[in-house]
Amino acid sequence: LGATLGLENLYFKNEGRNPSGSFKDRPGALAVALAKETGAQGVLTASSGNAATAISAYAAAAGLKCLILLEPGNPPAKLRQALATGAKVVPVKGIFAHGPEALQNFLEIVTARLNYYLGFIWAPVNPYILEGIKSISYEIVARLDGPPDVVVCPVGGGDMFTAQWRGYLEMERAGMIKQLPRMVAVQSINAAPLLQAFQAGAGRVSSLPYVHSKISGINVAFTGEHALAAVRNSSGVAIGVKDEEMFDAQRQMGTEEGIWIEPAGAAPVAAISELLSRGEIHRGEQIVCILSGAGFKDSHLAETAALEISQCEPIEFDVEAKGMEDFFRQMER
Repeated sequence: LGATLGLENLYFKNEGRNPSGSFKDRPGALAVALAKETGAQGVLTASSGNAATAISAYAAAAGLKCLILLEPGNPPAKLRQALATGAKVVPVKGIFAHGPEALQNFLEIVTARLNYYLGFIWAPVNPYILEGIKSISYEIVARLDGPPDVVVCPVGGGDMFTAQWRGYLEMERAGMIKQLPRMVAVQSINAAPLLQAFQAGAGRVSSLPYVHSKISGINVAFTGEHALAAVRNSSGVAIGVKDEEMFDAQRQMGTEEGIWIEPAGAAPVAAISELLSRGEIHRGEQIVCILSGAGFKDSHLAETAALEISQCEPIEFDVEAKGMEDFFRQMER
């Protein structure tokens, strides 16, 4: 795929290989450990899906109850995964629609009432979360024997993006690396609070009144200001891509790399061509795209293709010469 995109040193960090299938396993494991440490009876999170499945899985392993507040309309695969690991799932319409302060207040009331630990995976609410995620940057440096020139990352709330930047800063201060990568944040143009703040030169990220991306995981109305700071402090950039471009990149990753990732995880790949044309990245640079989650998390394209196959008229088995000719002819239809 690097050759197709015109890059000489393109790498993928596939977070879909984590136990529950996304990068949220890193902060999810930490959140459940903290819940256990504090003596909470259970752990609660609000999620678009990946955090729900991670928290639920680790809570089950730790013997804790798990309550998931889920925005309706998320991919069924994520809901099934959370239910399979024993979580209680409660759909709450508009849970993310009223801004971060209202959400945090609501979650704190619920956790206090239930004596649960608040495992909401967003650093402005739970700053410990970044400590779980930053290991991504350490693993990249270990694998490449140094930092890449550029890290391209999908951004929703901004924790994965910010945590990696923190990891690189720590390694530089410890003398483990001598240079820092430029951090590129990729959002859907239909849900881009960080992109809007970056383009406007704003000092804060404003919540959006309405978002309408089809991409689960990055269809967010608010992004933390910690992510905006990471973009600017790394001399990086924020960029927006269309939902259709992410679906195309998801398909391309499958057919050219054999890696099945969710559409949100394909956002960095979708952004590469535009980044090249704008001169934000260069062909000889070492570039790492962060693939945030596995394809089974949001498998709409694969399910559609499978449905089409299941509805096709099957070819009759026939090893005679004429039958084989019919087979090859029908196979091409």
